[in-house]
Amino acid sequence: MINGQTLEQEVNEPKHYRSHESGIEAIEVTRWLQFDLGNCWKYCMRYRDKGTPKKDLKKALWYINDFHKYFIDYNNDSTFIHKVPEDVIEKMCKIIEAEPNKVIKQMLDMVLQIVTQNGILKPTDYEFAVHELEQFAETLEG
Repeated sequence: MINGQTLEQEVNEPKHYRSHESGIEAIEVTRWLQFDLGNCWKYCMRYRDKGTPKKDLKKALWYINDFHKYFIDYNNDSTFIHKVPEDVIEKMCKIIEAEPNKVIKQMLDMVLQIVTQNGILKPTDYEFAVHELEQFAETLEG
């Protein structure tokens, strides 16, 4: 037994995977997203779960910046967005609605906008969300 769970439960359905206020597991969304966007989403959703919140939010920032660098072209249009099923979009909205931290909520909302608007973002919205997350991460330990 590990944390009150069998090894199989700990591997397949660890308790911290459903610790977000929405009750939704990150993989229910991330499996449908481009790699960088999925990782940004996952690190934002679970930054409080491993005891290294600053490090995890810095990873989220690395992934969103990597996506922006390699997958947003000069016309502010994504070169790699595919259709995400409507039920996944609904889960993303529920997660955003349940997220208590406004800075994390902002970043998750930006990922949702990227997904639903084919990567088209106002550069100022992107820069603001990234800046806010950077500032918030600096206030954390770990």
